[in-house]
Amino acid sequence: MKNKVVILSSGHLPKDERIFSKIGFSLNANGYAVVICTSTEELHTNQESILFDCFNGEKLTKRKKINKFYSHLSSHSPDVIISSEPLPILAAHQFKKRINPSCKIISDITEWYPENVAFKYRGLKKWISFFVLYLFNIYASNLADGLMIGEEGKRKRYDLIAPFKKKEIVSYFPRLEFFPYSSIHSIKDELNLGFTGIFNKSRGFYKILSTIETLEKKLPHVKLRLILVGKFMTRTEEELFSSWSLAHPKIEIDFSSWLPYDLLQSKLNRVELFLDLRELNFIFENSLPIKIFEYLALGKPVIYSNAASLKKFFGNISFGKLVDPTNDDEIKSAIEFYLLNPDERERQGLLGRKLVEEKYQWKFCETRLLHFLEGIKS
Repeated sequence: MKNKVVILSSGHLPKDERIFSKIGFSLNANGYAVVICTSTEELHTNQESILFDCFNGEKLTKRKKINKFYSHLSSHSPDVIISSEPLPILAAHQFKKRINPSCKIISDITEWYPENVAFKYRGLKKWISFFVLYLFNIYASNLADGLMIGEEGKRKRYDLIAPFKKKEIVSYFPRLEFFPYSSIHSIKDELNLGFTGIFNKSRGFYKILSTIETLEKKLPHVKLRLILVGKFMTRTEEELFSSWSLAHPKIEIDFSSWLPYDLLQSKLNRVELFLDLRELNFIFENSLPIKIFEYLALGKPVIYSNAASLKKFFGNISFGKLVDPTNDDEIKSAIEFYLLNPDERERQGLLGRKLVEEKYQWKFCETRLLHFLEGIKS
């Protein structure tokens, strides 16, 4: 009989790329029976031999959500539980304590928690929330048998709050079969710019728009295209972008909402230069942006905010430019450089692709994942 793994999440959609297309796929391909259970969407289906048994917990209290996760765990009786957030660990712990003491619990840590929740508030509420959730994170982390951490920069905190737990770095690198190299077919005085993710101020989306607006005025003979994949968080932001698009009819917009992981490259292979000008707050300064590895896999150069995490991880950047996201002239000059130097776009794109092939693809993460799982089970 196959060992069964149930992946829990209270914050991600069922077909989230890490949960389904990476961890779920790798475990299934290596002989595990995999069930995905999230509280973000009602979904009961089977895809690629992975079972989805998900519920919509939007209106449930935290206690009722935990009970719902526990009920699902009881029905599937897993040997291993992987939780993407601290909350479902409470349900996993109940299952282990009451039903299957030999079950192993793994916490999959990819976010700066509790900053990603507490820092949405202001003033005293922000710091009270941070303190309470930090204590909760200590408690939940120590209920797990092992911690799977998305990047080295986040490990230090967990060495402090859960010093005796087994840990492994299982990063965010892409599956190369979904991101084949896509050569750049340059046309003089044309440039296809790309951005994927959340369209809001903190992610640098409006900085991208203002930069393109400036370039349009300075270089009226240049045809600029903006290829976008992602979503707006508010109706107001969506309406602002619609108004901006109408005010700039010469800029061609190719917009798509979230796409399945295996279809993303079909939209992005036309991009010649990717932009990400996110603000340098605590979370962005100390987190690796997942999408950068997908851009490199496609063989496209990038212009990114000069976050400390990128400088520390890559050292000298050979596949693009890091810029100060508050310096309009620096951003504009970087884009103009790639516009005027198509050969350099191609050269840097190839360097990025080579890096991904040699160091930053999912198959290396899969090896770590499987080794860690076997170690936890034994």
